[in-house]
Amino acid sequence: MNTSRVKHGNVERYIAAFPVPVQEILKKIRAAIRKAAPGATERISYGMPFYEYGGRGYAGRLIYFAAFKKHISLFITPRHNETIPSAMKKYHVSKATYQFALNEPVPFSLIEKTVKNLVSQRDNQRPESKPAVSTSKKQMQPFSQAIRKYNSQLTPSEAAVCNLLAQEITNGLPDAENKIWHAHPVWFLAGNPIVGYSKQKKGIRLMFWSGAGFEEDKLNVRGEKFKDASVFYNTSSEVNAKDLQRWLKKARLIQWDYKNLVKRKGRLERLL
Repeated sequence: MNTSRVKHGNVERYIAAFPVPVQEILKKIRAAIRKAAPGATERISYGMPFYEYGGRGYAGRLIYFAAFKKHISLFITPRHNETIPSAMKKYHVSKATYQFALNEPVPFSLIEKTVKNLVSQRDNQRPESKPAVSTSKKQMQPFSQAIRKYNSQLTPSEAAVCNLLAQEITNGLPDAENKIWHAHPVWFLAGNPIVGYSKQKKGIRLMFWSGAGFEEDKLNVRGEKFKDASVFYNTSSEVNAKDLQRWLKKARLIQWDYKNLVKRKGRLERLL
């Protein structure tokens, strides 16, 4: 069953949406996480079960899990000084993603150990202090000179839109590679195109390669062949930074594998 667009109010409802064999696996993963992190807050975030520990929001992110057609993914986001057991490396497929094939045994004890280790490390740390941010200007991340050149060749109003988009995207995806690709600015995670923009007749088009799965009404320009979704801007005042940062967070967690599209002869597969 494809549940990528099903709304889930709680973890029980999320699990119940899958076939019984998958439900059993998800229940065991949930039990392992709850046993390892009894003090964690459990809720649904971005349509998936999510566990928060040692803080709220970004600072408290511990682990997500989600089921797909052929595998189950764990999305683990350790803090900079936290480590993952080496035994998990064989399941590591991208920066924060670990996958377990449904036709192979799932290492529940290893999942429990991984979460327990993270909780223990987090308990031994002092609460993270947020870096000081100027009240007049947010801390900026740099984007490439090639993208700056692209923006500078546009009209002033177009350049204002693109400079704002480039800065917000780079701040939201600081670990992404950004470059000119097929003549337009694009940001990549592990070689997979995530988001980019281009000048078109209707305005500046901001496109998320996997945006069709974000369930965002404002991303209302959908691709006919693939899983992209876009929005057009004509002035910088139309860009809502809060919306954009939310979309960028979803872009990390919802990805289709465009990187290997040619190798698969045009067949697109879900990556995350």
